[in-house]
Amino acid sequence: MRKFLYFLQALLSAFLLAGCTSVENNNATCTIAWIVIAAIIIFFFVMAKITNILRDEIGDCPAYEKKVQETLTASSQKDTSIKRPYSLSRTQLAVWTTVISCTYIYEVLCVNCKNININTTALILMGISTGTIAVAGLIDKNQIEQDSPRHQDEPSKGFFTDILSDDNGISIHRFQNSIWTIIAIIVYLHHVFNQQLQAGTCFPELDQTLLALTGISSATYLTLKGKENTNPAVKP
Repeated sequence: MRKFLYFLQALLSAFLLAGCTSVENNNATCTIAWIVIAAIIIFFFVMAKITNILRDEIGDCPAYEKKVQETLTASSQKDTSIKRPYSLSRTQLAVWTTVISCTYIYEVLCVNCKNININTTALILMGISTGTIAVAGLIDKNQIEQDSPRHQDEPSKGFFTDILSDDNGISIHRFQNSIWTIIAIIVYLHHVFNQQLQAGTCFPELDQTLLALTGISSATYLTLKGKENTNPAVKP
């Protein structure tokens, strides 16, 4: 997880530095933009580190605690270092929220964009992320109520392993959703810092096909997520 957060910070910082040095604007407002963006990113890091904002809900607490004790017995880890597994849908929403909010601040304060209307692309991207986490939450709640064994009821195995794995290990539906999310973020930031903005707003307009692929990848993930923990509960 730490490597992923450093990657996000480096990516945003590199693009923001390139953008702020390539436009003629008020240095004071650009400095303010940097401070606000840094605050948003640092807040994201801190929340991801000290809270469960990016982590899955635990349905079977006794099973989870048992796994934690097994992990402690088999390793030298401290109890405080063992956390819940990371959630793909929560991470997706948090990253898009960070990217779009930083873009908003950058365009208004650093590039001095006058029209601050949020465009359709930003709304669709946030809508896809919000819809994904909402449906994923309903799937998790249903599985918890059915008392199904869940792969989420185990300690974290690391950020990438957690978000890419289901009960059978690394899964194609989680992999494709992660890849298309990364691609969409890269293209979005490329448009932002090359000033390829939609007329009348401070935000870029992504190709409709890319937006459709992003939506399809999330729909595929949700469809197969509902089948990840379908084995009947095994009672002692």
